[in-house]
Amino acid sequence: MESTVSLSKQREKLIETYKHASINDLPTPSFVVDLNIVKQNCKRMLDGIEAISPDLRFRPHVKTHKTAEIVRIQLDNGRNHKSVVASTISEIRGLVPLAQDGTVRDILYGIPPTRSKVPTLAEISQELHAFGTTLRLMIDSPDQLGFLTEYSERHPSYVLPWSIFIKINVGDNRAGQTLASSDLTQVIRQALGSSPKIISLYGFYAHAGGSYSSTSIDSASEYLDREVSGVYEAAVLARSILDSTPASSPQRRFVLSVGATPTAHASAMATFDRVTNLFAKVMQDDELEIHAGNYAMLDMQQVATGLVSPANIAGTVVAEIITYYSDRDEYLIDAGVLALAREPGRIPGIATIRGQTVSGDRYVVGRVSQEHGIITKRTDKIENVIEEESLLDEASITKSWSPGDRVVLLPQHSCITSSMYQWYFVVEDDRVVDIFLPWRMW
Repeated sequence: MESTVSLSKQREKLIETYKHASINDLPTPSFVVDLNIVKQNCKRMLDGIEAISPDLRFRPHVKTHKTAEIVRIQLDNGRNHKSVVASTISEIRGLVPLAQDGTVRDILYGIPPTRSKVPTLAEISQELHAFGTTLRLMIDSPDQLGFLTEYSERHPSYVLPWSIFIKINVGDNRAGQTLASSDLTQVIRQALGSSPKIISLYGFYAHAGGSYSSTSIDSASEYLDREVSGVYEAAVLARSILDSTPASSPQRRFVLSVGATPTAHASAMATFDRVTNLFAKVMQDDELEIHAGNYAMLDMQQVATGLVSPANIAGTVVAEIITYYSDRDEYLIDAGVLALAREPGRIPGIATIRGQTVSGDRYVVGRVSQEHGIITKRTDKIENVIEEESLLDEASITKSWSPGDRVVLLPQHSCITSSMYQWYFVVEDDRVVDIFLPWRMW
């Protein structure tokens, strides 16, 4: 793994070489981040969240972009919100400078911890605590509470309580316990029954990953209802356990964290009473928090929800045409699995080519191998998503390319595509203005 110093020198060299360069001058394949679109996406989310209620909390996820620069944009430099979610220890370590300068004050490690990670998490927790920042953990089984308790009991020098969210499964069957699970009752009882010097139950967390199948604000709002209801019922269960426990903690309010990019968009875009009334009811008893991550970059998976357009996609891949095969009307490009990933989506193609119109020939990246891909003419139809015309930019493009021509590709899933690249070319008006070095590895 390269040292921070060598990466910094590499960044300086890249900036020296490519600053003010056009995207047509970049090596291919390259991952390009449009800074203005990132700022627009983040402002739209913050404005929408803050319009609902000044008491509504917000916790952006950093896993899509993995950069300090975009975290600052997501949080508006910590003006009103200072909480984030991270998926890897590498991301948490990358956030330390933002804890030092006060931009971030609350970091949730969004994956239930394995036993082997507990010592590292304890070390980072103490480092963050010295800067006034709390590290919180995601828990979804009694065993994980056992790991934490065991560590604290064996290491009396570690004196911080483990602040935890309990993950609720609201029907997506990823991480988390369902409300009907006896394991959920057990983990809540164990958390509430632990010494407050070791375990502190901070709140409940739900992520409706199924909301990516939404096709409108109404369908995304149904998933949002499910998230909010799930975490609220878990909080009610926790209060009932407290009420039945002699000499129990006086704690009665919890932080309820809900969101996926579509349901967060539904929250931020809500102009009707259903969402605002639901939030107001829950916030009488608990604190409510929205979390989301992909909204800063976006991708074709999010376009398929009908809540954003291709013009909102900030992260794209610039690739080059290698060969044209006239006998099958296909093009070989220098972007394959390791440049685009192999993500399926409701919008056909591994990636969509930016700038096509309905009147033009429709091409997509239809097949990928490890190091290269094939642009094919699309013959299938988009079903159960927004109107096809709205998926396309207004400006027409050349209906054919020659070797050496560039294409700008809109990925299906930017979280995965961006992770393929060691650095991002950051552009404004298609000219490079900076280089971002994302946090890599685990």
